[in-house]
Amino acid sequence: MFRTSTSRVEHWCDKTMSVMRERQLEACQDRLYRYPAQGLFGKLCADEIRDLFHLSFYAREIKTCVPGQAELQSLVLKRAEMEACYLSPREDDLIKRILMGGGEAFLNDWDEISAAEALISRLWCTLQILDEDAARVCLAPELTAPITKAMLSEEYAETRKRLFSFDATLHSLLYLSGFLHASVPLTHFYQAMSKNDDEVTPVLISRYLRAAFDYTQTPEGEILLLHPGLADPEHLLSTLSKMPPAEVAITREMMLGGLNGLLPEEVASCETMRGALTGAIRPEYDEEEALEDLRMMAKQGASLGEMREVMESMLCVLPTPRMVQALGQLHLQTVRWIGMPPAVLN
Repeated sequence: MFRTSTSRVEHWCDKTMSVMRERQLEACQDRLYRYPAQGLFGKLCADEIRDLFHLSFYAREIKTCVPGQAELQSLVLKRAEMEACYLSPREDDLIKRILMGGGEAFLNDWDEISAAEALISRLWCTLQILDEDAARVCLAPELTAPITKAMLSEEYAETRKRLFSFDATLHSLLYLSGFLHASVPLTHFYQAMSKNDDEVTPVLISRYLRAAFDYTQTPEGEILLLHPGLADPEHLLSTLSKMPPAEVAITREMMLGGLNGLLPEEVASCETMRGALTGAIRPEYDEEEALEDLRMMAKQGASLGEMREVMESMLCVLPTPRMVQALGQLHLQTVRWIGMPPAVLN
């Protein structure tokens, strides 16, 4: 999902991972309100076609003038079978529910709204927001047959298998580094998947990356994949630009830890912190979410005082000595992202 803005706010309470996620979903919902009610295969006027195009993936890929409705329909139908193989995991789950629901499905939770936005950006679907807590996503009937055919093919099974491994590797690397330039995984996966040179596969892989991961774009239009907990990518990039290139040997244990979202050396402090927080978190917070917010702060070099301030905002009781001790252990033993300040007791 596109990171609409990066946080330069002073207080960590306003830029924890859970707060940023909520803001992203709200921004996603706001964008969806701007989409025409009718999809590409409906009756559209010229202004609606222009709006659909500019809000779609195609606007980033087609540098000429806005195509006509018939041209866009032809392009979407031509790519549908191949594109169905390259959906993000959430998109893949959602489109299968839509197919089983006869062409429509209600969103189960608001986390699915990012998958709905991606499917709409492909010009496959429309979204009807019925009220604050209910929304329905509808697939254009013209796409049912080609998508179903694609999902029954050997190419689909093979591509999804490779994407599963690809996705796991990227999530692991993002946990280890905080961000990745999209050009490296895009090139690597294209070389692994493509049997012949073509122009469509790189486009579909690029769409997959934007749909499956948080990302932002540089002024030059390059895509940077972000860990969802990275609050200030500009600051990290600025810091790294002033440092000599870091040489890090990534071990199998590190990759497995990154995949699990917890490195071996972080396990003990994480379990201690979890035990200290159990039963003490305010009702509007989830205990695992609160713990993750604190860990992501530590990875970004937040001070112990800043972490304590955030922890206290989550508690329904006064912080106990056990909580303070566990927080200090978490602060010291969480591995920092490259370029982030080391742990300093303060």
